Amino acid sequence: MMKKIGLLLCFSLLSLLASASWAKPQGEYVLGAGDVVKIQVYDHPDLTTEVQLNNEGGLAFPLIGEVKLYGLDYTQAEALIAKKLTEGNFIKKPNVNVLIVQYRSQRVAVLGEVNKPGRYALDSATNIIDLLAIAGGISPAGGDTIVILRGEERIEYRLSILTQLSNPEKRLIQIKNGDTVYIPRAQQFYVYGEVARPGVFRLEPKMTMMQALSVAGGFNQRASHRNLQIHRVAADGQVEKIAAKLTDLIQENDTVFVQESLF
Repeated sequence: MMKKIGLLLCFSLLSLLASASWAKPQGEYVLGAGDVVKIQVYDHPDLTTEVQLNNEGGLAFPLIGEVKLYGLDYTQAEALIAKKLTEGNFIKKPNVNVLIVQYRSQRVAVLGEVNKPGRYALDSATNIIDLLAIAGGISPAGGDTIVILRGEERIEYRLSILTQLSNPEKRLIQIKNGDTVYIPRAQQFYVYGEVARPGVFRLEPKMTMMQALSVAGGFNQRASHRNLQIHRVAADGQVEKIAAKLTDLIQENDTVFVQESLF
């Protein structure tokens, strides 16, 4: 029961961290191919341009021609266009404003046990806590593991560990364009036989036989308190039947069997 409460507190802390991270200033969005931008030059309405960046992250702007904005943030893009207008002797001191009309270049996928799985466009520097909040948080069936697939790389984090870190730089893992974030289902075990509520249950870290029986409602009136078994699938696929004690640890996909008393 205490471990369940601990896990609920962990998810509550995740929500608080998400709220705190949104309250902090986010890094500027980096422009990429497919983004739609609107560019305005103060006091020169004829130069107002709304266009989608091409596959190279560039666009054609009046007077100065092709401008490559790929990899630049707002400030850098504004400075580059202003510089080209000045160098071409078109405008002496241009005041350039760049706005994103549609975010299309920076996208990630969130899969698995979240409340709103799908593909999401990133409109700023985004960390793992932000992204899970955008995806509606981890569902009740979700486990403690967060998996990030980045190209050929697979990175795993433990939510329970991340939420305990006091250093925000280590806790708020940054998400990159093209990442796939996957939340696996929680580890489970099974209880059947002479218990009050047989069924499938969430496996908590270092869970003992006594705790497993507790979440299943404990022994019923017909139960043998001594004849306890764990049915465990071995590496070769064979099922082992293990005589168990109340202090034994439960493993993922174990089946706890409580036999009927003969007396």
